[in-house]
Amino acid sequence: MSRKLIGVIVLISACSITACSKASNEQDVVKNYSQGVKTELSTSDKAILDKYESITNEVMIFGEDEKIKQTLVPLIPEIKQVTAKKQREMALMNIYMLSGMYKDAYELNEQQIKEKPLPQRIIFRCTLLGKLNEAKIKIQQCHEASAQLIQTELAKSSSKDDPQYKDAEFVYLTEMYKAGHTDYKAKIQSFINGTKDVVAKDRYKSLYDAEIESFYGTDSVNYVPESFKTQ
Repeated sequence: MSRKLIGVIVLISACSITACSKASNEQDVVKNYSQGVKTELSTSDKAILDKYESITNEVMIFGEDEKIKQTLVPLIPEIKQVTAKKQREMALMNIYMLSGMYKDAYELNEQQIKEKPLPQRIIFRCTLLGKLNEAKIKIQQCHEASAQLIQTELAKSSSKDDPQYKDAEFVYLTEMYKAGHTDYKAKIQSFINGTKDVVAKDRYKSLYDAEIESFYGTDSVNYVPESFKTQ
Protein backbone atom coordinates (compact mmCIF):
# COMPACT_ATOMS: atom_id res chain seq x y z
CA MET A 1 0.00 0.00 0.00
CA SER A 2 1.36 3.41 -0.97
CA ARG A 3 2.56 5.96 1.58
CA LYS A 4 0.11 8.51 0.19
CA LEU A 5 -2.80 6.18 0.94
CA ILE A 6 -1.47 5.49 4.42
CA GLY A 7 -1.38 9.25 4.96
CA VAL A 8 -5.08 9.41 4.19
CA ILE A 9 -5.73 6.62 6.68
CA VAL A 10 -3.80 8.49 9.38
CA LEU A 11 -6.14 11.41 8.83
CA ILE A 12 -9.31 9.35 9.27
CA SER A 13 -9.22 9.67 13.06
CA ALA A 14 -9.19 13.46 12.64
CA CYS A 15 -12.25 13.50 10.40
CA SER A 16 -14.64 14.36 13.24
CA ILE A 17 -13.32 17.92 13.59
CA THR A 18 -16.81 19.31 14.19
CA ALA A 19 -17.72 16.77 16.86
CA CYS A 20 -15.49 17.67 19.81
CA SER A 21 -14.47 20.73 21.77
CA LYS A 22 -12.46 23.22 19.77
CA ALA A 23 -9.18 23.10 21.65
CA SER A 24 -8.78 19.34 22.05
CA ASN A 25 -10.04 18.71 18.54
CA GLU A 26 -7.73 21.18 16.85
CA GLN A 27 -4.80 19.56 18.64
CA ASP A 28 -5.93 16.08 17.56
CA VAL A 29 -6.20 17.19 13.94
CA VAL A 30 -2.62 18.46 13.87
CA LYS A 31 -1.32 15.38 15.69
CA ASN A 32 -2.95 13.09 13.13
CA TYR A 33 -1.97 15.32 10.24
CA SER A 34 1.67 15.18 11.34
CA GLN A 35 1.88 11.61 12.59
CA GLY A 36 5.03 9.66 11.79
CA VAL A 37 7.39 12.62 12.26
CA LYS A 38 10.57 11.17 13.77
CA THR A 39 13.87 12.99 13.48
CA GLU A 40 17.01 13.18 15.56
CA LEU A 41 16.98 16.61 17.20
CA SER A 42 19.85 18.92 18.02
CA THR A 43 20.26 19.98 21.64
CA SER A 44 18.87 23.46 20.95
CA ASP A 45 15.90 22.11 18.95
CA LYS A 46 15.07 19.64 21.70
CA ALA A 47 15.19 22.34 24.37
CA ILE A 48 12.80 24.58 22.43
CA LEU A 49 10.40 21.77 21.56
CA ASP A 50 10.42 20.35 25.09
CA LYS A 51 9.53 23.79 26.42
CA TYR A 52 6.78 24.15 23.81
CA GLU A 53 5.34 20.70 24.61
CA SER A 54 5.39 21.34 28.37
CA ILE A 55 3.64 24.71 28.02
CA THR A 56 1.11 23.33 25.53
CA ASN A 57 0.19 20.38 27.75
CA GLU A 58 -0.20 22.68 30.75
CA VAL A 59 -2.38 25.26 29.02
CA MET A 60 -4.58 22.61 27.41
CA ILE A 61 -5.74 21.54 30.87
CA PHE A 62 -7.73 24.78 31.14
CA GLY A 63 -9.12 24.59 27.61
CA GLU A 64 -9.96 28.30 27.47
CA ASP A 65 -9.46 29.64 23.93
CA GLU A 66 -8.19 33.09 24.89
CA LYS A 67 -5.84 31.70 27.54
CA ILE A 68 -4.46 29.17 25.03
CA LYS A 69 -3.84 31.90 22.47
CA GLN A 70 -2.20 34.29 24.94
CA THR A 71 0.13 31.53 26.11
CA LEU A 72 1.08 29.90 22.81
CA VAL A 73 1.40 32.79 20.35
CA PRO A 74 4.47 34.29 22.14
CA LEU A 75 6.25 30.97 21.51
CA ILE A 76 6.12 31.39 17.71
CA PRO A 77 9.41 33.35 17.25
CA GLU A 78 11.30 30.72 19.25
CA ILE A 79 9.62 27.82 17.41
CA LYS A 80 10.67 29.36 14.09
CA GLN A 81 14.30 28.96 15.19
CA VAL A 82 13.97 25.15 15.26
CA THR A 83 16.12 23.73 12.46
CA ALA A 84 14.28 20.39 12.14
CA LYS A 85 11.77 21.31 9.45
CA LYS A 86 9.05 18.75 10.18
CA GLN A 87 9.03 19.35 13.93
CA ARG A 88 9.09 23.11 13.40
CA GLU A 89 6.12 23.03 11.03
CA MET A 90 4.18 20.60 13.21
CA ALA A 91 4.59 22.86 16.26
CA LEU A 92 3.71 25.98 14.28
CA MET A 93 0.62 24.33 12.79
CA ASN A 94 -0.47 23.22 16.24
CA ILE A 95 -0.14 26.74 17.62
CA TYR A 96 -1.93 28.26 14.63
CA MET A 97 -4.87 25.87 14.94
CA LEU A 98 -5.18 26.08 18.73
CA SER A 99 -4.95 29.88 18.59
CA GLY A 100 -7.47 30.30 15.78
CA MET A 101 -4.78 31.63 13.42
CA TYR A 102 -6.34 29.88 10.44
CA LYS A 103 -4.89 32.19 7.80
CA ASP A 104 -1.37 31.39 9.01
CA ALA A 105 -2.24 27.69 9.14
CA TYR A 106 -3.58 27.90 5.58
CA GLU A 107 -0.43 29.61 4.31
CA LEU A 108 1.78 26.98 5.94
CA ASN A 109 -0.33 24.16 4.52
CA GLU A 110 -0.18 25.72 1.04
CA GLN A 111 3.59 25.86 1.31
CA GLN A 112 3.63 22.17 2.25
CA ILE A 113 1.31 21.29 -0.63
CA LYS A 114 3.65 23.01 -3.09
CA GLU A 115 6.51 20.94 -1.72
CA LYS A 116 4.53 17.69 -1.78
CA PRO A 117 0.79 17.55 -2.69
CA LEU A 118 -0.14 14.65 -0.43
CA PRO A 119 -3.88 13.79 -0.16
CA GLN A 120 -3.95 14.45 3.59
CA ARG A 121 -2.61 17.96 2.98
CA ILE A 122 -5.31 18.61 0.38
CA ILE A 123 -7.98 17.36 2.79
CA PHE A 124 -6.55 19.63 5.48
CA ARG A 125 -6.72 22.53 3.02
CA CYS A 126 -10.48 21.92 2.75
CA THR A 127 -10.81 22.02 6.55
CA LEU A 128 -8.92 25.31 6.66
CA LEU A 129 -11.03 26.83 3.87
CA GLY A 130 -14.07 26.06 6.00
CA LYS A 131 -12.44 27.68 9.03
CA LEU A 132 -11.77 30.76 6.91
CA ASN A 133 -15.44 30.89 5.83
CA GLU A 134 -14.55 30.69 2.15
CA ALA A 135 -17.28 30.35 -0.48
CA LYS A 136 -19.12 27.02 -0.49
CA ILE A 137 -18.17 26.32 -4.10
CA LYS A 138 -14.48 26.81 -3.32
CA ILE A 139 -14.67 24.35 -0.43
CA GLN A 140 -16.56 21.84 -2.58
CA GLN A 141 -13.94 22.11 -5.33
CA CYS A 142 -11.28 21.41 -2.71
CA HIS A 143 -13.07 18.26 -1.55
CA GLU A 144 -13.46 17.20 -5.18
CA ALA A 145 -9.71 17.53 -5.71
CA SER A 146 -8.88 15.54 -2.58
CA ALA A 147 -11.37 12.83 -3.55
CA GLN A 148 -9.74 12.44 -6.96
CA LEU A 149 -6.30 12.13 -5.36
CA ILE A 150 -7.55 9.43 -3.01
CA GLN A 151 -9.26 7.62 -5.89
CA THR A 152 -5.98 7.62 -7.81
CA GLU A 153 -4.17 6.04 -4.87
CA LEU A 154 -6.95 3.51 -4.33
CA ALA A 155 -6.66 2.44 -7.95
CA LYS A 156 -2.98 1.65 -7.40
CA SER A 157 -3.70 -0.69 -4.50
CA SER A 158 -4.10 -4.42 -5.06
CA SER A 159 -5.37 -5.22 -1.53
CA LYS A 160 -9.02 -4.19 -1.58
CA ASP A 161 -9.80 -6.34 1.46
CA ASP A 162 -7.10 -4.62 3.52
CA PRO A 163 -8.64 -2.62 6.45
CA GLN A 164 -6.44 0.32 5.46
CA TYR A 165 -7.92 0.26 1.96
CA LYS A 166 -11.43 0.29 3.45
CA ASP A 167 -10.56 3.27 5.65
CA ALA A 168 -9.27 5.21 2.67
CA GLU A 169 -12.34 4.25 0.66
CA PHE A 170 -14.55 5.66 3.44
CA VAL A 171 -12.65 8.96 3.35
CA TYR A 172 -13.05 9.03 -0.45
CA LEU A 173 -16.83 8.62 -0.16
CA THR A 174 -17.15 11.38 2.44
CA GLU A 175 -14.98 13.72 0.38
CA MET A 176 -17.20 13.13 -2.66
CA TYR A 177 -20.28 13.95 -0.60
CA LYS A 178 -18.68 17.13 0.69
CA ALA A 179 -17.81 18.01 -2.89
CA GLY A 180 -21.54 18.36 -3.53
CA HIS A 181 -22.37 14.89 -4.85
CA THR A 182 -25.46 14.31 -2.71
CA ASP A 183 -25.95 10.78 -4.06
CA TYR A 184 -22.85 9.77 -2.10
CA LYS A 185 -24.77 10.04 1.17
CA ALA A 186 -26.60 6.82 0.30
CA LYS A 187 -23.32 5.27 -0.84
CA ILE A 188 -21.72 6.07 2.52
CA GLN A 189 -24.64 4.52 4.38
CA SER A 190 -24.45 1.43 2.17
CA PHE A 191 -20.70 1.21 2.78
CA ILE A 192 -21.24 1.36 6.56
CA ASN A 193 -24.05 -1.18 6.54
CA GLY A 194 -21.95 -3.52 4.40
CA THR A 195 -18.95 -3.41 6.75
CA LYS A 196 -18.67 -6.75 8.56
CA ASP A 197 -15.95 -5.80 11.04
CA VAL A 198 -17.88 -4.56 14.12
CA VAL A 199 -15.12 -2.25 15.40
CA ALA A 200 -14.60 -0.67 11.96
CA LYS A 201 -18.36 -0.33 11.46
CA ASP A 202 -18.79 1.50 14.77
CA ARG A 203 -15.89 3.80 13.85
CA TYR A 204 -17.43 4.59 10.46
CA LYS A 205 -20.79 5.27 12.14
CA SER A 206 -19.20 7.73 14.56
CA LEU A 207 -17.33 9.49 11.78
CA TYR A 208 -20.44 9.56 9.60
CA ASP A 209 -22.54 11.14 12.34
CA ALA A 210 -19.82 13.71 13.05
CA GLU A 211 -18.87 14.47 9.45
CA ILE A 212 -22.17 14.14 7.60
CA GLU A 213 -25.18 14.08 9.91
CA SER A 214 -24.02 16.48 12.62
CA PHE A 215 -22.33 18.86 10.19
CA TYR A 216 -25.01 18.92 7.50
CA GLY A 217 -27.92 17.66 9.56
CA THR A 218 -30.12 18.95 12.35
CA ASP A 219 -29.96 20.02 16.00
CA SER A 220 -33.47 18.73 16.74
CA VAL A 221 -33.85 17.03 20.14
CA ASN A 222 -35.70 14.22 18.34
CA TYR A 223 -32.89 13.77 15.83
CA VAL A 224 -31.84 10.19 15.06
CA PRO A 225 -28.55 9.73 13.14
CA GLU A 226 -29.12 8.28 9.67
CA SER A 227 -26.59 5.51 10.28
CA PHE A 228 -28.85 4.03 12.97
CA LYS A 229 -32.17 4.25 11.11
CA THR A 230 -31.47 1.13 9.07
CA GLN A 231 -30.39 -0.96 12.06
